[in-house]
Amino acid sequence: MTSRTILFFCAANTCRSPLAEVLAASGCADDPGLSFVSAGLYAAEGAPASPGSCDEALARGLDLSRHGSRHLDEEALREADWVIGMTAEQVVAFRERHPGFAGRVGALGQPGVDLSRGGEPAAGEDVADPYLGGPGAHAGMAVQIERLLEGWLPHFREERT
Repeated sequence: MTSRTILFFCAANTCRSPLAEVLAASGCADDPGLSFVSAGLYAAEGAPASPGSCDEALARGLDLSRHGSRHLDEEALREADWVIGMTAEQVVAFRERHPGFAGRVGALGQPGVDLSRGGEPAAGEDVADPYLGGPGAHAGMAVQIERLLEGWLPHFREERT
């Protein structure tokens, strides 16, 4: 079996993608050949995870306290086999910025669908940014990410066999 790296991305890499990263890593903890990272299309380097995302991770026994945001650039993409955006708009922006990316591109709301060569990412479910969502927005986002990851985890494992 070969190892695989899955990179989750969102806008700032402080709310959605860091939480997806730790949730996916937890869901695949029994598979040391899978690694998960995250980055942001517009991320400032080194920003902490949002308090709401930290709280949601902690409620699930996970830790985001050491997270530092990372910009989605060529260095971040170097080891990625899959890059998975939180929204259709982010997938489109990624494809425009990185047309030569050799890996697979997905939207979290479309499990297993490779959009690297085109295709319509709008058919899937977007994970809205909880930043301005008010009370309960981070909790709702966390539940949504958990649910959508359930559809992805078998794809990550199957592709390595």
